[in-house]
Amino acid sequence: MATLSLRESVLEIMTSNPTAWRIKALAAKLGVGVKLVGPELSRLSAEGKLVSCTVTAPGRRPQEEYRIAAIQLKFNPHHFVISKKTNVRFRG
Repeated sequence: MATLSLRESVLEIMTSNPTAWRIKALAAKLGVGVKLVGPELSRLSAEGKLVSCTVTAPGRRPQEEYRIAAIQLKFNPHHFVISKKTNVRFRG
């Protein structure tokens, strides 16, 4: 079995689970450090494969979230709000 590169692994996980991903959660899922995942997400975002947004919640520091670009086109980002249980939910 061939091992996937970090880039391929990021895209595979984000495509198979098309929710918003934060850097720490994605790094934990991949089993690598945040310092490796952050630059890769930035490169993919610059290529237009991912979109990012800054999410703020009361009492927390702003954090970047990343999504697959094709998924994001289907949603209006203003329809998402922070929830304590899931951190992000559809406003409806």
